[in-house]
Amino acid sequence: MESDKSSDIHIPDEGLLLKYIIGDVTDSEVVSVENWIGENKENETVLIHLAQIYYAQKTQQRLKDRDVESAFRQVENRLKKKTRILFFKKIAVAASLIIGLFGIGSFFLQKSDLQEAFTPSMITVHSNDNSHTQLVLPDGTNVYLNSGSSLTYPSHYMGDERKVTLSGEAYFKVVHNADKPFIVSTSDKKYHIKVLGTEFNMQAYEEDEIIQTTLVSGSVLIDIAGKNAGTVLSPSQKAVYSLVSNELSVVTANTARETDWLYNRLVFKNTPMPEVLTRLSRFYNIEFDVRNNIINTYTFTGTFEDKPLYQVLDYMRISSRIDYNITYQKDKKGTKSVVVLRR
Repeated sequence: MESDKSSDIHIPDEGLLLKYIIGDVTDSEVVSVENWIGENKENETVLIHLAQIYYAQKTQQRLKDRDVESAFRQVENRLKKKTRILFFKKIAVAASLIIGLFGIGSFFLQKSDLQEAFTPSMITVHSNDNSHTQLVLPDGTNVYLNSGSSLTYPSHYMGDERKVTLSGEAYFKVVHNADKPFIVSTSDKKYHIKVLGTEFNMQAYEEDEIIQTTLVSGSVLIDIAGKNAGTVLSPSQKAVYSLVSNELSVVTANTARETDWLYNRLVFKNTPMPEVLTRLSRFYNIEFDVRNNIINTYTFTGTFEDKPLYQVLDYMRISSRIDYNITYQKDKKGTKSVVVLRR
């Protein structure tokens, strides 16, 4: 039997582990395998991986014509009798351990097949313009994507971290797991948030010059490439990172206001007009054409919940004396709405 030179793990008889997984073993063979399992943690991990492979590759050769899932559960139950808590769906074995098992009878797959079975596929979810999207990640974490945002995550988590990538804005309710931190990164991989179990809002649109993170509960560690130490946020704090100056500031935040978008609310309080127009643009999937620069010096105050665009614009006209008209332009993606603002 061949084995990987980087691994010194002793493997029992070639067919014995497979028979144990399937359940076609004598009492003495059960004792033999379980004694081997008890020798060290690595042996236990090897058997778990064999069971994972067998479970994932249901069409592989069987020694007996048995139900695969039932056999998988029987292996799990037998191991639990040894007072070990085993997570058959947790894939955390080094590649050298897997490669070292390739020679165990006809059960083993080619290396490329193993990689295909265990390497997670990457999934990207896009939230359509003018809508929100809710999704549940493989670990049970809930994510709410704002309009025009996307999240990329693996079909299952490997290693010691749960990594996802955000472009846009999202609210996270992270499932606690002290052994496997949850990591949110921006698309350029320069800005990272590390959490164990918490709720927070993150805004990282690629076209913006700032990244904002507002903590609702728990704690988060913000790590920025090129900076020596991370910054820890406490609840009701917001971190604002400037991509231009490479500076990070932490301020007190009104978490209710920061998450108004979850409830289709737009709240402005002496908000600079450029920020107002950016938020309206994303919320309603429109573009603005400001014909008088003085408009960009204005501030705007108002609260709108489930209001159509024209009501917001009418209020803007009354309160700020800004006139508007809506035009339609064609581009490569189709027809888009453009709101022209004049003084």
